Amino acid sequence: MLKNISKMEVKVGEKIYQFLCEMDSSLTDVKEALSQFHVHICYVEESIKKQLQEARERESSEELQEAKAE
Repeated sequence: MLKNISKMEVKVGEKIYQFLCEMDSSLTDVKEALSQFHVHICYVEESIKKQLQEARERESSEELQEAKAE
């Protein structure tokens, strides 16, 4: 099955980003899709921050235990 699509393309720095959707998509649905992408990206960012913080805390704890052992 063939479908016509609309494509939005933006260049940020040296990279090109694209958003594809069916041509007859309502603007309300497009906004909702973009909002869901945004929420997902924020979730990924928060997960990365949490992992980095936990790694820092583990390193600090290990350094503290090594200092006590000496």
